[in-house]
Amino acid sequence: MRIGAVTIIIPCYKAAATLRRAVDSTLCGAPADTRLLLVDDGSPDSTGTLCDELASADPRITALHRANGGAGAARSTGLDAATGDWVLFLDADDELLPGLWDELAALDDTSQKADLLLFHLCRASGGDTTGVLAPGFYPDLSALGAALEPLLFTSGLLAAPYPKLFRRAVIGALRFDPRLQINEDVLFNLQFLQNGSAIYCLHGVYYKQNDVGIGSLSRSLRGDLLDAEAITRPALEALLTQNGIDPAPYLQTSRVRACINQYGLLTGCKGSLTYKQRRDVFARILADADARAALRARLQNDPNHLLALPYKLGLALRAPGLLAAYTLAKQRFL
Repeated sequence: MRIGAVTIIIPCYKAAATLRRAVDSTLCGAPADTRLLLVDDGSPDSTGTLCDELASADPRITALHRANGGAGAARSTGLDAATGDWVLFLDADDELLPGLWDELAALDDTSQKADLLLFHLCRASGGDTTGVLAPGFYPDLSALGAALEPLLFTSGLLAAPYPKLFRRAVIGALRFDPRLQINEDVLFNLQFLQNGSAIYCLHGVYYKQNDVGIGSLSRSLRGDLLDAEAITRPALEALLTQNGIDPAPYLQTSRVRACINQYGLLTGCKGSLTYKQRRDVFARILADADARAALRARLQNDPNHLLALPYKLGLALRAPGLLAAYTLAKQRFL
């Protein structure tokens, strides 16, 4: 049975090399009433021109142009123009895989009760998410059982804006928070699930995340992961409480993962953060006892014993200045 019309939103920034592939993957086999919104986020290259070219060639495509504001702001612009029953987000360097539209057309009546239609993804870096959640209907988050933690954290299926279809009526006036340049999708999903948490999981893998590009946020030095997590944490607590789930272990996991990920960016990525900025972030990480324990365990198992030694020392001494100084030296001279 038909689930209803779908609007697809692609935020586009410096996407001239990959956008045509993303568009082709999206519209191949899509129903005639599918809408595709290409939101040019003030891109300085030829992306905006390509959006207009693609829109002129297919009546299902609309090109929107806005001043640069980041992926979240671009998605919000798309939501303002969205129509139909469902919204699907796609990144301009990713692609949909064959079979999605056929499976959506073959769904049973149970899917009509869902607020979120979830499907699986694979990553260019390797692996897929098929072992995270079995196909079927889950009326609320408590029905997810042990799958909830990996859905929220390790797999990213409930954190990323993809791979899923959001019921547009449940989105309502919800938009991506302009305060955030990272984790804005996490906050959006948490707030959406507060409005409607019934999930239907499809069988297949229909989204390919091309996560090996040098521009990936996961590979870019930044120092705001702890701030972003602090903003999203109350929404996570409210959502879990609303579903009768003890939030404490999930909040701890959220906090510690943010610390570990931030630590990894500081020690593994080159960038322009100053010594003071690095020191301040290291100090916040070291102030968290759970994060210290997790980092200590990770460093004990680090196969690069010599490279890990200064970090072990800094962690043992709780010395953010030592960690910041060594990290700067490593990135500048090694």
